[in-house]
Amino acid sequence: MGDVLKISAVFIGTIIGAGLASGQEILQFFSLYGRKSFIGITICCIIYVVFSCIIVYLCYKHKFRSYNDMVIFVLGKKFGRVTDIFLTFFIFAGNTIMISGGGAMLNEFFGLNKAVGIFLMAALCFIVTSLSTKGLIATNMIVVPLSTVMILLVGIFTLKQNPDSINYIITSNSPQSKDGFLLSALLYASFNLILATGVICPMTREIKSRKKFIAGCLLGGIVLTILAVSVNFSILTYYPGSFYSEIPTLHISKEFGALFMFLLTGIIWLEMFSTEISNLYSLGKRMEHSFKISYTTSVLIIILVSIPISFAGFSNLIRILYPPFGAVSLIFIFGCLIKTMRVKKKVTK
Repeated sequence: MGDVLKISAVFIGTIIGAGLASGQEILQFFSLYGRKSFIGITICCIIYVVFSCIIVYLCYKHKFRSYNDMVIFVLGKKFGRVTDIFLTFFIFAGNTIMISGGGAMLNEFFGLNKAVGIFLMAALCFIVTSLSTKGLIATNMIVVPLSTVMILLVGIFTLKQNPDSINYIITSNSPQSKDGFLLSALLYASFNLILATGVICPMTREIKSRKKFIAGCLLGGIVLTILAVSVNFSILTYYPGSFYSEIPTLHISKEFGALFMFLLTGIIWLEMFSTEISNLYSLGKRMEHSFKISYTTSVLIIILVSIPISFAGFSNLIRILYPPFGAVSLIFIFGCLIKTMRVKKKVTK
């Protein structure tokens, strides 16, 4: 059970990050579609459950050392190498998004210089990520339970202060539902799964039980779905104000008092931190394997290159980078499905 909880914590911590905890991802991929957003979140849950099992199965069967190995196996050498370049770029972009989010949060709500937040997060991430898998697991075992409780409380407090909000969301059609929610859900689930793949591949070489790993990913997928529902419900309840905030959950938390907003601010920062560690871990393992340089040196190089780009702005980075990242990830995810079906077919023969 201990390994299952550790795996689920890493799975959740990798995905939840700045985008979900802050509400920015949920807003742009779900809430914009009004009441249809809850259908999208349900679809996202199904994708998490099905494809996390597929990814874990392939990792254990073929003993992949990093996501690079898996991408080439799934998509072939030529297209796989091209896709690997895209995925490496987008996972790297995730680092800049986490660092930028930390700076934006401290700047918007505490008035601190954004550069201070960016450099502080970068330094702490380097220290913890240099501990490799132990640092990754230890961080998420602390951060994930705290963030889960706080995000659920956002939804609970929203419902308590707005008891008619569920009926309002269902009947008012405000914001107006629009087409595209299905594609948006597919893109969101796909890029989250590819981020998780970067962590899953090297971890399967250290945790030997495939059943425990699958159970951990399934638990993580279910918890992530519940958290997404909580955030989405709160954003729709406080529409339109929540739609125009850089960090919607903090905008909403102002309704619940200064102490709650302060605690949630800390949790969001910690979640950005945990996701940044996951991204650094997967990229560090990728560079170590491909370029034959030490893991610690790889992490340091990634951090130093990420810092200048992070000044572009949190919501701008999500809006510009995530949709194409999702498209490339979608190709990879369906490639995993096709490859698994072929492997299973060969086994039955």
